[in-house]
Amino acid sequence: MAREDYNPISPYGYTPTSWVCLLFVGLFSASGVVHILQAWRYKYWIVFPTLVIGALLEIIGWAGRYWSSQNVLYDPPFLQQIITLIIAPVFFSAWLYTLLGIAIHRLGPQYSLLRPKLYIIVFVSCDIISLVLQAIGGGWAATAPNPTPKTPTDIMVGGIIFQLVSMIVFSFLTVDFALRTINKKPYGGREDRLEQLQSHPSSPYEVEQKAGHVVSSRSGEVKGWMNVLVGTGLCSLMIIIRGVYRSVELVQGWEGHLITHGR
Repeated sequence: MAREDYNPISPYGYTPTSWVCLLFVGLFSASGVVHILQAWRYKYWIVFPTLVIGALLEIIGWAGRYWSSQNVLYDPPFLQQIITLIIAPVFFSAWLYTLLGIAIHRLGPQYSLLRPKLYIIVFVSCDIISLVLQAIGGGWAATAPNPTPKTPTDIMVGGIIFQLVSMIVFSFLTVDFALRTINKKPYGGREDRLEQLQSHPSSPYEVEQKAGHVVSSRSGEVKGWMNVLVGTGLCSLMIIIRGVYRSVELVQGWEGHLITHGR
């Protein structure tokens, strides 16, 4: 009699390549350690509930794929990797939202459509909704008998698409903020207090804003943060590409072309 936790054929439609799985376990492990050390040194504690958890989920997911490469018919590692790898990017996007809020606080809220705190409130809330939907769908799919019912898959797709839409909106707002900051074009009706203080003859280089934060040598500050925002944009693009791929993959179903032709 066949065991219930074993599949008659590979649930992937192929056997995962072991060295690829180990490579990503190593890369995410190294990245996680680096972020932990940086967070500890610079007191960026927000890294732990965002980047560190995301990296840990990626490690668990790719370890599950490696486990599958050694025993491809066994169901638990397949479920382990599909759930963790779908959820992990939610925590990466939460870090990006926080990072943009910090950039807006440092460079000037007059260049942003939303206030820094509102970015965090709105987009982290979207992340939580996405996480809950994906967790519910993934948990249901993990405990459902084969073949997996359509409803939990649809819930997972809904969570991914919700995250995808929020990330696209976030990316447009990030680009808008960056361009306005570079071109010194604040939103109408908002006083560009920073530029007024910089032009004052008694303090041409050191400026203290009413909000309480200090921007020293604005050109250098802007350049440094623009590099950070370029990195934010690249990460956002990767999450968007991933969201599109995952959405199409799950819409095709657990026996569709994409999900059965990976590595």
